[in-house]
Amino acid sequence: MPERATIYTYPWDLADEGIDQALGRIADTAGLNSISLAQSYHISTYFLPHNPVRPLYWGEEGAVYFQPSESFYRDSPIEPLVSETVDGPGYMLDMVARIKARGLDFTSWLVFNYNHHLPARYPEAAKKDPFGHINLAQLCPASPLTRGYTLALCRDILDQFQPDEVNLESLAYLHFNYGFRNPKVAAKITPLCELLMGLCWCPHCLDHGRAGGIDDVETFRAEVADFLRTEFAREPNENDMDPPGCEELGEIFSGHLQLFLAARIEAATSLMQEAIALCRRSGARVSFFGGMDPVTNGLDPDRFLSDVYMVNAGIPDPEKIAGQRSVFPDGTGLSAIVSPGGYADQVALVAHLDALAAGGIDGFAFYNYGLMRQTHLEWIGASRGAWC
Repeated sequence: MPERATIYTYPWDLADEGIDQALGRIADTAGLNSISLAQSYHISTYFLPHNPVRPLYWGEEGAVYFQPSESFYRDSPIEPLVSETVDGPGYMLDMVARIKARGLDFTSWLVFNYNHHLPARYPEAAKKDPFGHINLAQLCPASPLTRGYTLALCRDILDQFQPDEVNLESLAYLHFNYGFRNPKVAAKITPLCELLMGLCWCPHCLDHGRAGGIDDVETFRAEVADFLRTEFAREPNENDMDPPGCEELGEIFSGHLQLFLAARIEAATSLMQEAIALCRRSGARVSFFGGMDPVTNGLDPDRFLSDVYMVNAGIPDPEKIAGQRSVFPDGTGLSAIVSPGGYADQVALVAHLDALAAGGIDGFAFYNYGLMRQTHLEWIGASRGAWC
């Protein structure tokens, strides 16, 4: 039976509602034993149905929700954006202290490379497309600025808050449209073009390409840009909409694309390994949310997944749990992300959670405290037999 049942939570919801009252709802009404609290987060617009202060909250571009300790960022040129909700050094410290005093497990929920503030302010840390334009929503894991900031943020969190667990999110390369806002896309884009646009062509990634065996990486970048101009101008046929297979990736661009994809795995995976090692040395477990595709995300799961306590993923079908877990190392659990508002009623939610528990799920992560109604918390509470 699963033992870990956490709820993703935004700090402004706890502060607006009253920390102790909110913790009571989480622990008593919902019967949960853990809180995954956002401490570094991306922009969104939030409908918060039970928030007494702001039922609608227009979020920030990419902020941290605590007062950083300057000593950890002296070697990092990147200065984090501190949220306007942080009213002093005690804002997050008090919140975490009360979570722990309530007997709840505390997870620091950290979003890294998905950020709309930092790429604009520090373009040398951002991903760059083959046409030379920076991605205003994504940082590049190969950039020394990004890497330094990532590790500084981890050290700061671990030192100030001593989390039981750290949930790492978007600590990799991201799909090219990750972070689009109010997108205007009215023409088909083939999966191959999406892949090429999602690769980073900043100087640091180009250096990885050279180290990976591409002698004239600038010519390769120009070839990709020319290919994309031609592909964007024509209407794709049905076959073009199939994702490229390994054979195509190995042959296209005289094999240079395959070399480039392999080279960037080192950048993303090594940063993931360093962040995980920091957390584990401090005594914190590590959970993970995000894609683990070496092609799209540049991550090699074989190099880091054995040090991950739990992978959080959407699990709509209980019968697929065994298949998903079969690729994990022993000791790495699978946690189901569940949004109660998506169920017809309490009966449907209880039935699904019971089925997930019977199917071998290792934990539950409910999404999201501020986005739910009181009714949804009561539904969760009626489901607690799945983990208690």
